[in-house]
Amino acid sequence: MTEIIRSLADLSGRYDAVFCDLWGCLHDGQKAFPAAVAALQAFRAGGGTVVLLTNSPRPKDSVIKQLDGLSVPRDAWDIIATSGDAAQMGMLSGAVGRRVHHIGAPKDEVFFTTFADDLQAYAASQPPIERVALKDATGIVCTGLFDDLTETPDDYRAALLLGKTLGLPMLCANPD
Repeated sequence: MTEIIRSLADLSGRYDAVFCDLWGCLHDGQKAFPAAVAALQAFRAGGGTVVLLTNSPRPKDSVIKQLDGLSVPRDAWDIIATSGDAAQMGMLSGAVGRRVHHIGAPKDEVFFTTFADDLQAYAASQPPIERVALKDATGIVCTGLFDDLTETPDDYRAALLLGKTLGLPMLCANPD
């Protein structure tokens, strides 16, 4: 029989860790949800570990600044994992080669230059990543749409079909 869980407190003592998504669970982009913050703080006070997850293409340091700006206290979580950090590690490890075509907004250019503290030394030890035209690329890095207010996936059909024809691997840093 399915157990209905009415609050995080119902899980207290049954699990060592909780994985919590950020957007929609802990905040709405404008403000933190006080009840969610309190629930995570209580879980940690009971000895649990709180891992915050996000599919943001940004490094975790940037996400921490955002949470600070939303007044999410640091005692509400232990660690943050972003899809941006994971994608950067994949890119630095050569998953899409060193000459990449970037699909994404100009604001996401930091994906190629700004790394979380625990990735900086590794990034510095790797050959540089060069951003190139699609026809010259060894792979594609997608951090999102160029303009997420007006574009749809159809706007990328020709580029993605060319990438497929060329056999280019694609790394998606924001899997929305």
